[in-house]
Amino acid sequence: MTDPRQRIADAFKRHFTHFGFRKTSVDEVAKELKMSKKTIYQFFSTKEKIFFFIISQAAQGYSRKMERDIREISGARGKLEELIRLIFRESRRWVREGNDAFEFKYKYEIASLAFRDAYSGLFERLLNEGIEEGVFRVSRPELTLQFIQGIFSEAMKVLQSDTESPVEDEVMESVRRLVGAEGSWY
Repeated sequence: MTDPRQRIADAFKRHFTHFGFRKTSVDEVAKELKMSKKTIYQFFSTKEKIFFFIISQAAQGYSRKMERDIREISGARGKLEELIRLIFRESRRWVREGNDAFEFKYKYEIASLAFRDAYSGLFERLLNEGIEEGVFRVSRPELTLQFIQGIFSEAMKVLQSDTESPVEDEVMESVRRLVGAEGSWY
């Protein structure tokens, strides 16, 4: 039997994709699932929490794929550089493919948190790997990670409005400076 949270999320995903976030009705999804709104709200307190759950699953999937994609690259610096490229390539694709039906743009803050959470562990591992290798000179890794997250958050806002902006070049340079890595990465 399917996990009820997942069953609810799958139904909402279909509705978000077809009708958009704003026009998706909890009543209609409850009717489709043959369950009460109260039951839905026992698992998710708001429609936004359902949206976060769905986007988090997608973000975790992207994160796992990216981790596999960079696994064979030698050194933390090369892995971090490729991770930044992959994140921007996927983000551009996501925006261009018109996930407008899903109203990703309107719920940017929620989606941003989901992706930040998904990529956070990966960035942290790469940062620690680079410190251990001696290629990153960071005295406060947790603060550096927060700065990296802030840089990405602002860069993604730019990407939302201009998918052609080469914002990853600036992100790459900013991250390079933050981690104290020598030389150009691109």
